[in-house]
Amino acid sequence: MLMFVVLATLYYFYESDRLNNDLEVDIQMNYIDCMKFQLEDCQKYQNATADFTPIYIHIFYAFILIVLLFAPISFFLALYALKPVRLASTMIDNFIANIVHDINTPIATIMLNAKSILRKSQEAPKKLLRILSSAKQLTDMQHDLLALADENGEIEKENIDLKSLSEEIVEGFKLQYPSQAFEERVEELKVEVNMVDMRRIIQNLLSNAVKYNRDENLIKIYTKNQNLIIEDQGKGMAHPEKVFEKNYREDYTIQGNGLGLASVLAMLERNNIDIEVKSELNVGTIIILNFH
Repeated sequence: MLMFVVLATLYYFYESDRLNNDLEVDIQMNYIDCMKFQLEDCQKYQNATADFTPIYIHIFYAFILIVLLFAPISFFLALYALKPVRLASTMIDNFIANIVHDINTPIATIMLNAKSILRKSQEAPKKLLRILSSAKQLTDMQHDLLALADENGEIEKENIDLKSLSEEIVEGFKLQYPSQAFEERVEELKVEVNMVDMRRIIQNLLSNAVKYNRDENLIKIYTKNQNLIIEDQGKGMAHPEKVFEKNYREDYTIQGNGLGLASVLAMLERNNIDIEVKSELNVGTIIILNFH
């Protein structure tokens, strides 16, 4: 369609020049004939100019007709061509969702047996703790993938205390990153969300703040005007509007798969939480969660 419009435009300019030359020759010939036969009012031929108005009107109507004819055809052909792609995408999403669901059983078995062994042992073997930690990471990844594969799935919501949840998560991060400074000033705030989703949202956002931080600068998590805010003094982002796109990464030197924030967005949307990202390169990033 676009190629046709371009070719038609080029042809229009070519024909306009040709017709203009032909009409000018006709006008001059009319003037010469008028003078030759000594007719009256020959001056009108000498000062006459080519009038393209009727031609322009015909071209305009022809163009509108062509657009009205080809636009629906192009639209339906595009839908027909993209149908296999949409079907393939749906099949892949369903396949991923089924696989992730199937993984749940062996992960749960590993965690239950490891916890059972841990309770019976007098000491906490490091290898066993590593197994539990790795199984917990797999569970978190499974939840994130399910959020991506089933963005519109039904979830159970409950009233949770955001202060208690944030304190618990920050304490875990302090143990995991002992040299990283955190400041937690979350006030009492009750929100109706899915508990697991909310936990993964905060964990993912804090994890990104730690990964992209500079010189272990202070990371803040606090509430203001019924909003939860996470603020860091890290590298910042050149394109904050793209961070929630699947597989998007600004820095490939930092470990990651580009799915963390995409899953965060899916969980935010199904919990009706708005997010705003403010970021400046070499200054830092501020993320605001609005619970309405």
